[in-house]
Amino acid sequence: MSRLDRASVRRFEDEGYLVVKDLLDEAGDIRPLVAEYEALLDQKATQWFSEGRLAQSYADLAFAQRLTQVIRELGDACFYHFEISLPFDKITDDTPIHLGPAAFSLLRSPRVLDAVQSLIGPEIYGHPAHHVRIKVPVEAVKNGINDLTGTVTGHQDQAGTLPEADDSKIVTAWMAINDATEANGCLMVIPGSHRGELLPHGPLPHGGAGIPEEHLPAEEFVALPIERGGAIFLNSRTIHRSLPNVSDGIRWSVDARYMPIGRPTGRPFFPGFVARSWLRPDNELHDSQAWAQLWRLARAKLARREKPKFNRAQLA
Repeated sequence: MSRLDRASVRRFEDEGYLVVKDLLDEAGDIRPLVAEYEALLDQKATQWFSEGRLAQSYADLAFAQRLTQVIRELGDACFYHFEISLPFDKITDDTPIHLGPAAFSLLRSPRVLDAVQSLIGPEIYGHPAHHVRIKVPVEAVKNGINDLTGTVTGHQDQAGTLPEADDSKIVTAWMAINDATEANGCLMVIPGSHRGELLPHGPLPHGGAGIPEEHLPAEEFVALPIERGGAIFLNSRTIHRSLPNVSDGIRWSVDARYMPIGRPTGRPFFPGFVARSWLRPDNELHDSQAWAQLWRLARAKLARREKPKFNRAQLA
């Protein structure tokens, strides 16, 4: 059992975030995901080399260096082949999305769900806003706007949903697949900022989207370095951002969101799933293929309609 004690729950409620060391299981959570992504990168790099898009397949490089080189040559948009959610724009039947069993298994990790249960109760819905982020060295990112591979500016996760979800008690679990340090771009938060209102979000002068500088509170951000297998839980109103990756390696994280069953997700065009239910355990989704099919069906529907509004700020 990975339930949080009362002091930890109180700290989360008071500060708007909680750092939990050694939450993920090395054998059951991390290694399968790493192996799945190593195989995916090998497949894509081999394909892109055969198509003449890469100078070579870089099969002799370790995963971190290989991905960095691929992004350096092809641009950070190629990372959408490794992402576990769809973008907000230009969706077609061929829009890339990774829907592998190890990625789904991590979203359903019993250790993560135990901790989430301590925060929102045992009826847990897997919110559709989940992401794999592999932040490569800043010099390898050409445009710096893709927050899956680059620096994330200050924002509140609540702005990434429609207003219908404002009372849905959505909790983010930010999971470290490798050590997150200040050098490679760890997460930063403003403690207690969840007690304030939702701030204005929108496009920023230097690119990307987030809270404009003039609306950020005066309190300083606090860096949260965390070792592989740890997790940071965030209230949906907690202001957070990340540092740039000035190291020569990667910073790999997965962020998943959870909420009580039956509440609006604020992302009605994307599919969620019942992750845990004591009342109706038969409703839990255990089949990764069924999860993947939900996303494929959503992609097909979105490819045939005008661009919907995914959130109030239309963050990209």
